[in-house]
Amino acid sequence: MKADGKASSAAAITGVLVGVAMVSTRAVSSHASPPTLAFLRYLIGTVVLAVPVLCGPRPRFTLKDALAIAVLGVFQFALLIVLINEALRTLSAAICALVFSTMPLLTMTFAIMVGREVFRWTKLAGLALAVCGIALLLAASASSGGAHPSTAPAFAALFGATVIGAVCSIMYRPYVQRYPALPTSALAMTAAVVFLAVWCVVASQPLVPGLTVSQWANVGVIGLSSGIGYFCLLWALARIDASRVVAFQALGPVTAAAIELFIARRPPSMTLLVSIAIVVMGLKLALSEAPHWPGRRGTGRAARR
Repeated sequence: MKADGKASSAAAITGVLVGVAMVSTRAVSSHASPPTLAFLRYLIGTVVLAVPVLCGPRPRFTLKDALAIAVLGVFQFALLIVLINEALRTLSAAICALVFSTMPLLTMTFAIMVGREVFRWTKLAGLALAVCGIALLLAASASSGGAHPSTAPAFAALFGATVIGAVCSIMYRPYVQRYPALPTSALAMTAAVVFLAVWCVVASQPLVPGLTVSQWANVGVIGLSSGIGYFCLLWALARIDASRVVAFQALGPVTAAAIELFIARRPPSMTLLVSIAIVVMGLKLALSEAPHWPGRRGTGRAARR
């Protein structure tokens, strides 16, 4: 298998593990608080990352950069996951994964706004198409008999998590360019674990909740998915374009829906299938590479001249 093929496979594994983690979190969300689940998730994830970090290069972070990376880690690994865990108390894993899979599109939108990426009509069209898919899903949820007032805060929490992920992915860029990606991520994740531990203590939430064996198995799956998935993500980012890597996030909702339907032994609704198809099409369109015309090889300002 060629290097690009291996990197694409690693990115695909990341997308699948996002869906797996959503389903496992949904299974234990009513038995442990969102901060506790987030703490356990990234405690296990940090342990998984510790092995390659200790075997690799150890950069010297400046105090200013270390603090900035730690703050970003608190937002990306702590607040973001707490919001997702809160949403999973009400919404299905498939719906949460579907909405969260639009994060690459938000990332591109913010990057274009701040001049980090070049505007393309295909990006705008892809964003609009994905929004239509989400709108269809939300409209069906609001009009169904199972709709409940509590779904509004859940969707708000989910959207907030998606925005946080998009903004953090942009703000991380200078630090990942300055330092190796793996130790940088380990530092951010460790800061999040410390923050979540303090949060649980202050909020009187148990760090080690009383769970059954099957529930602890789900927690283990969540943590392993986070650690392995993030390692695969960084490995892929070091070898192929970021836009190609994040495109595989679309596998998250497909995986979550397939697992939930297998467990429930029922067919998927037509609305869910259509929504997934529209979002995947939007991602594919927005993340597609522009054709390379002779004499137009630059990016950024050079491409617009």
